[in-house]
Amino acid sequence: MPQNSKDHRKTALEKLKRGQLDPQDQVSDNFRFYELTASQTASRNNVDNNFESDEQLRAAVYLARKVMQPIRDQFGRYSPNSVYRSQALERVLKSKPRSWISTSQHTLGCACDVEVAGVPTIELASWASENLPDGFDQIICECYDPAQGPNSGWVHISVLPPGGGRNRGNLLSYVRDRRTGRYVYVQGLRADAS
Repeated sequence: MPQNSKDHRKTALEKLKRGQLDPQDQVSDNFRFYELTASQTASRNNVDNNFESDEQLRAAVYLARKVMQPIRDQFGRYSPNSVYRSQALERVLKSKPRSWISTSQHTLGCACDVEVAGVPTIELASWASENLPDGFDQIICECYDPAQGPNSGWVHISVLPPGGGRNRGNLLSYVRDRRTGRYVYVQGLRADAS
């Protein structure tokens, strides 16, 4: 652990507060605080992607402990593509006006997008659906296309924090409909919409 960083791996969620964690502080065995808000898009576009509430921070730490860490334990080193996304970052990513409000679970700190080099996307989604210790709210195999290779796309995984409600256990895929060429959501973990 870097000098001056603190170990918050065992800190109770309700004790975590914005402004009290250093970017290098450990929040799970292999993830640091800064990884929960890191975004190249935010950096390139000068967008503030810091947590706006303690609830978002706590949800993201819970996600790191209950989703990201078990994936790391199983498959080895990786960095999540995206965890928390502020409303401002969501607007930039989705080219929306300032008045638009996203309903993405990323804005609540409850979701991460994951790719693990060398692990087929559909295999990663399937493993997560069967092995996350406290279940999941949604697993979405996004933009997976076996014609583009086994690592095409990514896996969106969300989990509700304690007190956040009951996890639904939804399995979905966001894949291209071969008839229309458009991406659509379909039930289950699948490579296409048919």
